[in-house]
Amino acid sequence: MAKKIRRDITEVVDNYLCHSCGSCFSACGDDCISYEQSTAGYFSPKIDYDACTRCGLCFDVCPGEHFNKKLIEKTKSDPFVGDITKTLVGKATNQNIYLNSQSGGVTTALLKYLLDKKIVSAVVVTQMNDVSLKSEAKIVTNSNELLKSQKSKYVPTNLTSIIPELLEIEGKIAVVGLSCHMHGLENLTRMKKKLNDKLIKIGLICDRVMLYSAVNYFTQRVTPKKVEKFVFRDTSNSPYPGDISFYEDGKLQIMDKKNRKNMKDFFTPTRCMLCFDKMNIYSDVVLGDPHGIDGVDRENGESLVLIRTPLGEEIISGALENNDISLRDASLEQAIAGQGIELKRKKFNANIRAWEEMGNKVPTYPDEVLEYSIEASKEEIDVAKKKITHSMRIDKYESEEELIAEANRYFDSKKKKKNVFSKIKNFLRGK
Repeated sequence: MAKKIRRDITEVVDNYLCHSCGSCFSACGDDCISYEQSTAGYFSPKIDYDACTRCGLCFDVCPGEHFNKKLIEKTKSDPFVGDITKTLVGKATNQNIYLNSQSGGVTTALLKYLLDKKIVSAVVVTQMNDVSLKSEAKIVTNSNELLKSQKSKYVPTNLTSIIPELLEIEGKIAVVGLSCHMHGLENLTRMKKKLNDKLIKIGLICDRVMLYSAVNYFTQRVTPKKVEKFVFRDTSNSPYPGDISFYEDGKLQIMDKKNRKNMKDFFTPTRCMLCFDKMNIYSDVVLGDPHGIDGVDRENGESLVLIRTPLGEEIISGALENNDISLRDASLEQAIAGQGIELKRKKFNANIRAWEEMGNKVPTYPDEVLEYSIEASKEEIDVAKKKITHSMRIDKYESEEELIAEANRYFDSKKKKKNVFSKIKNFLRGK
């Protein structure tokens, strides 16, 4: 009797549902999955079918396509907000950490506390490779190495591909990741039982990442030469929230943050449009920018801290007592409003409806996700269809040069529209 061929991760990639999280790589027992980058900068797993045994484990753990029962059971309250026991805002007390941070440095300060107090044996972070300009998962066991991992990467990282290495480490491990990474970790715990009591999950608020081609686009607007040390939000050279920076032949180049904001829609991966979990609801602690919070230091930056679990409460309390972080109470309502969650509910609904109407496979989410979204209008769904069509189409370019040329046309068009709107506003104001 022929062996049944099970579904695999190629199906997920072909349907644009891949998060690039790395979970399939960790699940594969045959070492036949690698990652490759498309022209547009999608960073996706590829199967060596000569080595593949068709076991289907890569598909089973994929959070881009489905959630396991454990994740579904955890999504009984509002999935756009999740359970939050305490809302805080503040910063790291260590000046080196704070001044090197993107905002308040609380993430790094918390990791330093966990390592120095030997609460964890290791932490998992992401670092931008200065030469390849790729975001890489790193296991850090010495707190002196943490400064390299500061600042957001804004590009796909196959973070959970590092799980096999974590299973060889004795003791607890803190993992810092986006919501898709936490979804993948939860799916992996079904297969790798040792993970269940091993992890401290420190989540980052994430609206979306950008395709890898964005990095080359930004640098090529300044120079055709090879560059190094690319940073999406560099507060060490620009005021909070930081401009883009990189080095060309050893010379610092700074690009206004407006470039990043103007091009986010152009370089948004399709899968990010279909994600509801901006607030990283399955983590123990969540950190992000304190948008909308009264009394925040807008000049130098601070961190928003959301505690979700008793374990999260324990490690935050410990870091406070050890004077690694300085936090004060903040308004949850302001935090949720500042993160634009009501708009997120509507955008998610529009994107999912558009995706479905276009005949695409919809991720298997808990029922609560759609229940807590806000019904989008036909016009909003039509706009979503255009954005989705764009994100899938730019992956069809044969060369990055063609893609960057279109990105430049998009940028120039957007700039012209903004100039027109500015002139109208000034005219109406009598300027």
